[in-house]
Amino acid sequence: MSDFQFFDFLVVGNFQTEYIINLQNHSHPDLLGGSALYSAGGIRCWNDRIAVMGHTHSKHKPQIARFHDTYQIDFKGVQFHDDFPDDRVFLGCTSLQETIKENPVAYYASRKLPFPKALIEYPKNSAAGHSPGKSKFLPEDMPKSYQGTTSSLICSFDIITQLQLSSILINASTNTLIIQSSPSYMNMQNFETMPALMKDLTTFVTSSQQLKELFINRTTDLWEMAEYLGSLGCEIIVITDENSGFFLYESGGKQRYQTPIYPVGITDPIGLLDSFCGGFLAGMKTSFDPIDALIHGAVSASFTGEGSGPFFGLQALTGLHQSRLVFAREFIKKI
Repeated sequence: MSDFQFFDFLVVGNFQTEYIINLQNHSHPDLLGGSALYSAGGIRCWNDRIAVMGHTHSKHKPQIARFHDTYQIDFKGVQFHDDFPDDRVFLGCTSLQETIKENPVAYYASRKLPFPKALIEYPKNSAAGHSPGKSKFLPEDMPKSYQGTTSSLICSFDIITQLQLSSILINASTNTLIIQSSPSYMNMQNFETMPALMKDLTTFVTSSQQLKELFINRTTDLWEMAEYLGSLGCEIIVITDENSGFFLYESGGKQRYQTPIYPVGITDPIGLLDSFCGGFLAGMKTSFDPIDALIHGAVSASFTGEGSGPFFGLQALTGLHQSRLVFAREFIKKI
C-alpha cells in the first residue's frame, strides 16, 4: 500500500485507551480510541487522504501502524513518547447522554462483568487521577506533506491549545477550519476570550449544555447564542442537543436548520460527536454546502454509534453510506 504524497484532510486530536461497557452491557476493554481516531473514522466513511497529528504513548505504535495499513490514514504527524501520562479511560454507558467514568470496579461488579486486569490501580476519581497529556504543538511539528492541506479539524482541547493550533493551520494552508469545543473553557469566565477563537473560523461545533454554561446570566436562547458567536467571525455554528439532535446556524444569511439524530439503534455513544465532526468536514470539502455537511456528519455518527471503536462505521455494507445520506436529507428542517 503506497502512501499519499498530499492530503485533503488534517485532524489534530488526542488518543486514549478505552474500557467501554456499552448500552447492551457488552464489555470492550483495551480499545485504542480518542478524538483523533473517531474523527478520522468519521471522515473515512466518505474520503481518504487523511492525515492525523497528536501525541501519544510509544506503546501504541504497533496499533497505529495497523490502522495506517488497514484504513490508509497517515500518522506521520503523531509524536510518540515513552513517558506519556496514563491514558486509560473507563467509560460505562448508561444512556445516550450519560457515561460513568469513575469507580470501574463497582460498575463492572454491578453489571456482572469480569474486571479487566489492565484496569487495576485505575484511579477511583478519574478526573483527579489523569493528566490531559502532552498537547503542545509547534509549527515545526507539522510534516511538510501536511502543509498543503486545506481542510482541518481541531478536536476538543483547552482553549490555549486550540488558539495555537488554529494560528498554525491558517498560516499554513487551511481555509476550511472546524473546531470542536471543550467544557474546559465553555464557561462564563472565558466569555471575553471567544472573539479570538471565533475569528476566521469556518465551523464551531459545541453542545447546548456547554453553550448554556458560556452564556449564563446573558441569554437562554440557543439561536441568540449562535448568532452572537457567528458575529465574531465564525461562518457556521453547529449545536448538538441530546433531545433535539443538531442545530445549524449559518452566519452569512442568518439561516437556521435542525435535524434529529439519525434514527438507528445506538449501542455505544462513545466518539459520536468526534465522528460527526469528521463527517461534517468531509461534507464541506465535497460541496461547501453546510446542509450537505450536516447530513454527512449525522450519518457518520450513526455508523459509529452502532458499534464500539473508532472505525466500526467502515464495516458497513457497500452503498449503505450513500443510502443513509439520501434518507437523512429528508429530516432537514429550516427554522
